Amino acid sequence: MRKIISFLSCCLISGHCFTQSATYKDSSKITTVLTHKAKENTPNNLKPELTIYPNPAKNKITIQVKNFHPGMAAVKVLDVKGKLVREDNRLLTNGTEDIIMFLMLKAGIYFILVSEPGKEARKKLVVF
Repeated sequence: MRKIISFLSCCLISGHCFTQSATYKDSSKITTVLTHKAKENTPNNLKPELTIYPNPAKNKITIQVKNFHPGMAAVKVLDVKGKLVREDNRLLTNGTEDIIMFLMLKAGIYFILVSEPGKEARKKLVVF
């Protein structure tokens, strides 16, 4: 009983919610078990996003990244054929921030790829 009370108080303090209940019969006792549902939309399960502006661009772009983990991320610029044109490693301090890049590219269509272990996002960039 102490374990159940401890579990319930811990979960209530942490802000998680309970969504379902089930009843089981265990050696002539009826026990109610609450299923625990973790908070949705935590940074671990959100899809990473990129926004690039201005697009089309000349030689300077801002890449707005969202839903990444803090740490190192690889920023790659690929041409339309998939050839790697440029690669940088950037430190993301909170996982949602702006990356400013200066590009010296010929006019054309490129793809910006930002990745870290387990997450990747890609966006098209037009250079004029």
